[in-house]
Amino acid sequence: GLLVDQGHLDPEARAAVPEWEDPADPRHEITLRHLLRMADGLDFNEAYKIPEDGGKAAWSHCIDMLFGEGTADPAAYTAARPLAHPPGTAFNYSSGTSNIVARIVGDIIGRGDEGRAWMHEHLFAPIGMHSADPRFADSGDFIGSSYLYATARDWARFGLLYLRGGEWDGRQLLSREWVDDARATRARDDDGAEYGAHW
Repeated sequence: GLLVDQGHLDPEARAAVPEWEDPADPRHEITLRHLLRMADGLDFNEAYKIPEDGGKAAWSHCIDMLFGEGTADPAAYTAARPLAHPPGTAFNYSSGTSNIVARIVGDIIGRGDEGRAWMHEHLFAPIGMHSADPRFADSGDFIGSSYLYATARDWARFGLLYLRGGEWDGRQLLSREWVDDARATRARDDDGAEYGAHW
């Protein structure tokens, strides 16, 4: 949101993912907005528990990404997934998608310590999230799907930023337009839960 507001990212633009550079690749048409709304179309199974009977249907890309084949580079692991649906046509919650977004952000703010410093300076410190501890993969990319540790009180500060329409102590930290778009219902999952843009 900060990078969109600053003009560094355009949600309508094709996602800057090297694995999808070839115009003949159908994933070439995936935009940042598709990724933000979990409508990229990638074949990604988010299952957190593997049924005891096993089988291919039980395969969890989420578990493999975080604890198996994708551990060193979760974004590359997910970017290698084929399409299951044309971009923009189906909602599929995918923590792998969050890691692709995190890599795109890292291309701008930096990776590892540089990325951590940027997050603290531009987001965490201004709202008083002093306990925030983002973790990074061996690739240097923030593991945006799963590993940002903070106290419950600091997570409440992040939620309050959105409840206040992006304003903190009289300063418009995030544009109201970004906040409203992020929390507007764009899809519903199989259980009826609402989803916006990573909210």
